[in-house]
Order: sequence, then C-alpha cells, then structure tokens
Amino acid sequence: MTDHTDSASPGLQSGAIRIWESVLISIASSAPGQATAVSLGLLIPATAYAGGLSIIATTTAMLAIAWSYHRLNMWQQNAGGAYVWVGRAVSPYLGYLVGCVMLAGYLLGTVSDILPIGPAILTLLGFADVSNAWGEVISATLLGSITVIYAIVGIHMTARFQTFISLMEHLILISFCVIGVYVVFILKREGTVTPTWEWLSPKGVGGAGSLVAGMIIAVYLFTGWDTSIYLNEETERPEVNPGRAALWSVAILGVYYTILVVTLQGAASLADISAHQDSALIFIAHQLVGSPWDKAMALAIVLSILGTTQAFLVGAARISFAMARDRLLPGVLGEISPKYRTPAKATIIFGVSMIVMTWLYVFLSSVAGAFDTVVSVVGIMFALFYAVTGFTVTWAFRATVTANTRNLISLGLIPTIGGATLLAIAIVSIRQLEPAALLSLIAIVLVSLVMMVVARFGKGAVFFRTRAAETQSQPQHI
Repeated sequence: MTDHTDSASPGLQSGAIRIWESVLISIASSAPGQATAVSLGLLIPATAYAGGLSIIATTTAMLAIAWSYHRLNMWQQNAGGAYVWVGRAVSPYLGYLVGCVMLAGYLLGTVSDILPIGPAILTLLGFADVSNAWGEVISATLLGSITVIYAIVGIHMTARFQTFISLMEHLILISFCVIGVYVVFILKREGTVTPTWEWLSPKGVGGAGSLVAGMIIAVYLFTGWDTSIYLNEETERPEVNPGRAALWSVAILGVYYTILVVTLQGAASLADISAHQDSALIFIAHQLVGSPWDKAMALAIVLSILGTTQAFLVGAARISFAMARDRLLPGVLGEISPKYRTPAKATIIFGVSMIVMTWLYVFLSSVAGAFDTVVSVVGIMFALFYAVTGFTVTWAFRATVTANTRNLISLGLIPTIGGATLLAIAIVSIRQLEPAALLSLIAIVLVSLVMMVVARFGKGAVFFRTRAAETQSQPQHI
C-alpha cells in the first residue's frame, strides 16, 4: 500500500534502484571505513578489547529493528519511513517528533561522517599534525560540496558512485584485516597485544571493559542502515525490496564490523590507541604496515566518507521531502528537480548545513572533542527512533499479534525486544553525556517542539488529523 498525503506532489523516479543497489547504499550509509575510523578509538578502550562481543549483541538488536522496518514498509511505502508509520499507527504528534529526530540524526550523521576526512586527507598528503582544525574544515568543505553535487544529479548516478567507492573501500579494509590476522594472531609481533579468551568476555581484558559501553558506541557504527527504506519510492518492488535490503545490510554489517574490530584492535596497546583517538584506524594501519603503506587506509577512509556522506544526504533529503509533502516543513524542501527527479533544493540545504555545522563543531572544540560529542548525540538519536519504530510494529498490529505463534514472535517479541534494548542503550547514554553533548540533545528537542507547534497551528497540516487506528485494517499485508 502506497498512500502519499499529497498525491498531486511531483514524484521521485520510481523503480530506479535494484535491490543490490539498495543494499550497497544502506551499507555505504553505515560506512564501515568512516564509522570504524571515528569509533574504534572509543570502542577498544571502552570494552578492553571485547569490542567484537558488543558488536554481536548490537547486531542482534538491530536485526530486530530492521525486521520491524521491513514489516511496516510492507504496509506503507513512503519516503518518510518511520515518522509516517509512527504518526499513522500511534500518534501524529509522536510521529512528527520522530521525524525531527530522524532529520537531526541524519544531519549530525553527515557531520560525523565528514569529521574524519581532515585527518585522512592530511595523512595522504604527508602532514605530521593530522588534527589540524583548518585542514579539517577545508577538506570537509571541498569534499562535502562534491558529494552534494553527486547526490543532486540523480539516483542512478548515486548508485553507480556507491558501487565504485564500495569496491575500493572494502578491498582495502579486507586486506588490512588479513594483515591484522597475520601480524597479531600468527606472528605476534612485538608491540602488538596477544589475543586471549578475555576478548570474548563481557568485561574485557582484566575486567576493565563494559559490554553496555561498547554497545552504546556500536549503535553509532550501525546508524544509517535504514537509508534503503527512505528510497522505497524509487526502488523496484517497493513493498518488499527496501525492507529486505535493510535486513541484508544489518546482517552484512554485523559480520563485517566484528571482523574489522577483532582483527585490527590488537595492533596497539589501549594507551596508544587512546592517545590517537581521533585517527585510531590510521594509527593502527601504521602499526601494522608502516609508512607509506598506511596511506592506503587513509584512502579507504576518504572513500568511505564520500560514500556515506552522499548516502546520508540522500536519506535526509528524502525524509525532508516527505515531511514537506505532508506540509510539515517548508514547501521548498518538497520540490523535485524536473531534470534530475531528485529533491535538489533539500539536498543543497542539508549539504550547506552539514558544512556549517562541521565548522562550528571543530572550532568550538578540539577535533577529538568534536568526535566524542557528535558520536554520542547521533548514536542516541538513532537508538531512540529505531526503538520507537520497533514498539510501533507491536502497537500497530496489536489486534492480530496474538492470533498465532508466528504473529506473536514476528509482530510481538522480536520488535519489542529490539526496541527495549535500544531504548535502554539510549537512556544509559543520556545519563553519561558530557555537557556539550547534552546541550546539543536538549537543543534538538526544544527546536523540534517549536517546529511541531508551528506545523500544527501555523500550517494546519492534515497529518495532525491522522486517525491512529488506520493500520488496524491492514493485517493482510503482514
């Protein structure tokens, strides 16, 4: 069932994306190279080398949420995804707030995507100081502008760009995983950390780690796998392919991240990794292969950043397009380029916002401090709207959830357990936030509430008159 609030709105290019391209775009949104570059320096110390176990636990919860997305997408194919489902199944007010959190998460997600590009570019150019603030913002501005252009010129171009970048990025990352196994596990070279069974302990080596702390960081690693859902109006077989792509993406990412962390984390001590937190992946590559071969890892990070920044911009533009189509955001965000069949203006607006916010985060704190702040806030926002979406499945189909054992498991237990796990992670994360990150989160909530009041009483959007019982008549789609 596809039901767009404003059927007269100009449409996106339907059927343009095949399922394997949808999977690639979702994986690119999660960006193994970029995400690992940002979070590895946090994950290894937090878990005391038990990062692999945290990733496996987080993968299980994310698969439950991906399943929830698949089920809800079978009922309603809309570029707005979760905000539409929550709004129509639970409450339009909660749905609107979910939409705002989604947009904020994707906007800050692009900032977190682009932050590691400065150290990576400076490494490629041979600079000693890879935490230079000006190098960071200049690199982010130039390459961020390139990704905006690619995101505008069409979804076909986006898919081809992602395919090329993914092949190069993953070839380099897998090569370093093989080198890590040889150097750390087989050769046990001096200066590396010998693997032990404590790597599989929830508390890590010497009991110095925390499974929950690792899962908080691992949530950030997975953010973005849902991008395939926001492209459902442009995907072949939109009722099933986007959801299947989400499930495949989470499963592949879970295996991939576990391999990356386990094979690379033993290259250096906790103290050395913490000291190179803002460029941990490049530092580990240097420890494994030395210079100039470590520049290959810097190249993989740059490629990953280009891919994920573009994918996040594409996702954010589609969400804002859907909200503008529902008259929940300014109409300019809902305009489609007649030439490219993409929400070009929304893409430009989010691209410029990404670059401006990157400048602010870098110059108002250290580069490493910006990493910490953005990773914390992005992880929390994604965990929150993923959790709400999980609960929405059970609520939306509560009339049939107890009809048989299959429904009880697929519509009740799986989504609820996944949602509860991510909600618990979000709550723990909020309690541990640093002041800068907490202020960012509070500001996002306040701005969202103001926007909701304007949309409800200023624009009088029909979305707020949606009846929450609509999904109860649609059990045949599950």
